[in-house]
Amino acid sequence: MVKKIIFLFLFGCSTIFVSAQQDTLISSTGDVIIGEIKSLSRNVLSFDTDYADSEFQVDWNEVKGLVSAEPLVIYVTGGKKYTGRMRYDASDQKVKITGDDIDMSVDLHDVVKINTTNDKFWDKVYISLDAGYSYTKANNLSQFSMTGQVKYTEDNWKLSAGFNNVATRQDEVGTTKRDEANIDFNRDIYGNAYAFAGMEFLSSSEQNLDLRTTSKLGVGYYFIRENGMYLQGGLGLANAHEQYGSPDNISKNSFEGLMGFEFDAYDTGDFSFRLKSTAYPSFSNKGRWRINTDVSAKWDLPLDFYIKASFVHNFDSKPQVDNVDKGDYVFQTSIGWEWD
Repeated sequence: MVKKIIFLFLFGCSTIFVSAQQDTLISSTGDVIIGEIKSLSRNVLSFDTDYADSEFQVDWNEVKGLVSAEPLVIYVTGGKKYTGRMRYDASDQKVKITGDDIDMSVDLHDVVKINTTNDKFWDKVYISLDAGYSYTKANNLSQFSMTGQVKYTEDNWKLSAGFNNVATRQDEVGTTKRDEANIDFNRDIYGNAYAFAGMEFLSSSEQNLDLRTTSKLGVGYYFIRENGMYLQGGLGLANAHEQYGSPDNISKNSFEGLMGFEFDAYDTGDFSFRLKSTAYPSFSNKGRWRINTDVSAKWDLPLDFYIKASFVHNFDSKPQVDNVDKGDYVFQTSIGWEWD
């Protein structure tokens, strides 16, 4: 009881001391930290102070007290968002949100994301880049891979782009290449529902595919949208334009449906896991299905570095040219760096 009284006293005093000036964080060890709430993303609270060179990264479940001096944009489960000041005290496990038109309380675990109302451009950008290399002397086999991703996130929409390039060289076989890229736009429309549009690009020497350009449009829904994981699924329409290399040298169009899902788990310490799969049933070529699957596991290292293992598979039940494999896949291990 005495410990709880002291805790609440420090919490109240720190709140009065920094009112309208700075935010207050109380950690799981009872330390009172004065600074600025920067964001909450993927169950990690970023908190900036004047006396540290870098931001504090605190597990959201380890926060024992929090007071914001300025309004924040607060996202909760169910897809709703609120703008107001927040106050959290571990003694009652409730986050209180107050503003001009709001006065409510939610559970700590219901808060999935926090942004400031005056985020700068670079505060909304995520960048990652990783590369891998392997060599086998017995057959002089070498493989180089590189993957990159950029995301820009606003309150109600997100724009992202990425690429994945793999080149393999081997004596008496030559060079095989696989290049993949994408650009996607997501817009929240109501609650957990969203609309999406995007384009995918694939070139694969294994499938004699010079370039496949897939344009897509549809709607999706977040079945799980928590601070430790999310599961989303979507339906839509797509059009694939395919250009095949010699000796075929043909060009084809395919009007398709789209069904997909994505699962991302990141509240597992330094480990995160992602699974994404999209199926394209063709309307213009009866019985044809294309299925793209992407699985990755990432282990975070100090200084924003990470190690990643990933598996990407592209399946086509009816390739548009003869004598090519129905499937093309690549397994990669790489080391990378991210800026968030």
